[in-house]
Amino acid sequence: MGMMKRMAAAFKGEVRADELEAYRRAGGIVYTELEQAESLRRRLAQDGVNLWHGPQGAAGQLLCVWNAFVLQAIGEHLLDADYAADPRTSGFVPPVTAQQVEACFAQVEGWVSRARQAAGNPGYLVEQELLLPADLPEWAEASPCPLPHLHGMLAASRAIRQHAEVALGVFEQTVADADRHLNALRRLRQLVAEAATAADYAEGLLHTNPNPRMHEAIEQRLQRALEIYYHLGQLTAMPQLIAGYKGVDARRAVPPVAVPPVNARNFDPWCLTDPQKRGIWQSDPRARQAIKEMWEYDPDPARTLRIQAEIDAAFTGGAITYATDAGGNAYGSYYCCPWAAIYLVRRPVVIGGTRLRTMQQFTYEVSAEDVPRGGPFKREIVVSNFKPTNQVDYCDPDGLHG
Repeated sequence: MGMMKRMAAAFKGEVRADELEAYRRAGGIVYTELEQAESLRRRLAQDGVNLWHGPQGAAGQLLCVWNAFVLQAIGEHLLDADYAADPRTSGFVPPVTAQQVEACFAQVEGWVSRARQAAGNPGYLVEQELLLPADLPEWAEASPCPLPHLHGMLAASRAIRQHAEVALGVFEQTVADADRHLNALRRLRQLVAEAATAADYAEGLLHTNPNPRMHEAIEQRLQRALEIYYHLGQLTAMPQLIAGYKGVDARRAVPPVAVPPVNARNFDPWCLTDPQKRGIWQSDPRARQAIKEMWEYDPDPARTLRIQAEIDAAFTGGAITYATDAGGNAYGSYYCCPWAAIYLVRRPVVIGGTRLRTMQQFTYEVSAEDVPRGGPFKREIVVSNFKPTNQVDYCDPDGLHG
């Protein structure tokens, strides 16, 4: 990139989009999957297959491809709109755009993988792994939202709207027993109308060359349109979800829970450790010492336990489950003391003040390692794409056991 382009981008406070472009290229596989999914949808329609009663594997494939397509489309249109608005800084984007694009592209691979699994194995049911319909990633915030960012959201909504309306039309043709599902079909048409209205209104406001004070109003309408289209495509692919659908405003958080005091008789010092591997760590003398020291250095054990209680409540309520690899094998525990489980988010949930989204993986890291050197006691919900490792960290504060 030329010096002038870098200087112009720096002046505008923009960041490089090299990595985002790499993910865009990798995510291009979505369009091959989309063609195959649309062919499948037409074939099911020609065969008179009603997805209310048809093969769940096919429904899962259609749903996962839809989600991957929407996420890829949003990311691409945000990038392209920013480049078109100022070619002098093509290859650079505002931080809010970079953050939003990254959040969208980060989920594409997971949905494509699940789509291919469903296509290859009719017995694979994505609805047993994740709670559906899934939500879009959290919206990045900026005040005011850059005008090119809004144009990118509008362009994405146009592209997604076209596919959503075609998919709904094909779906309606397959519903031979429409009388039985009349209310559900009306709900889908209502969603189409709501999303189209929000997008049309936002487009009208954008054509007025709005001042920055109006950007938030436009942004909110475009966000709502995209969220509805995202859900609409999932409901069309898997109509069994319609009956329990509560709308895009439904957000689930873990309710407050009571926690036992650390000095209670029945307190279990291993309560933070992965239950699947707890016995292994309890038999390790170094691990027992590390757990003992962790609790001794914890300045607020009740706070530590409260977050774990939220994790346990989310697990019991089905919002999260243990993360597994493609073969269905559990990842096992995190490599650091207290060796917590690694979880997969099945529906949006808030734990320890961290908003977690569908398909994210996370663990709970608690550590007193830095306390003797004046550092903080760590309690953190760590969100990442975890990989197997043979590394073990006892995180002992005194440095005597690691």
